[in-house]
Amino acid sequence: MKKLKILVVVLSVLFLYSCGYNFVGSYSSLPNGIDKVFVENIKNLTSEPNLQTYLKTDIINELQLDSRVSVVDKDRAQGLIKVAITNYDVSASSFGNSGFASRYRCTITAKVSLLQDGKSIIKDKVLTSYKDFNANNEVNATEIARNITSKDVLKDLSVKIKDELFVNF
Repeated sequence: MKKLKILVVVLSVLFLYSCGYNFVGSYSSLPNGIDKVFVENIKNLTSEPNLQTYLKTDIINELQLDSRVSVVDKDRAQGLIKVAITNYDVSASSFGNSGFASRYRCTITAKVSLLQDGKSIIKDKVLTSYKDFNANNEVNATEIARNITSKDVLKDLSVKIKDELFVNF
């Protein structure tokens, strides 16, 4: 019976290894062994102010929570993270019986690049995040998006950026 258990464990490990499964934390660094990064000032190509400030803070916070990488000064960095916010949109996503919008969606899109020694490892990867929320009119929706929802969307976008850097290279 003991030999059967050992055989099952060994076969399970071999199966998981052969199908490409990785345990959490198995990527010990970014591509090319990068483990020290600098997050460049984010470009905001939209007319919505301050998105770049919040997103940079969120990205740095996400990366600092991860023990596989350190955020350092530019002169000590092995990799440079560049981000440009390319789209900010608040639009009606659902309508009530009256014909007026009852739910809105805040969407933010960014392009992400990772450079090492001036060469692109990840180039202009487009990532989008959104959140739906309730509002009773368009003016109210714009204010809710600006004051609350966009910050949630940016936080989610920072998680997607970190995931992109570690997993999808």
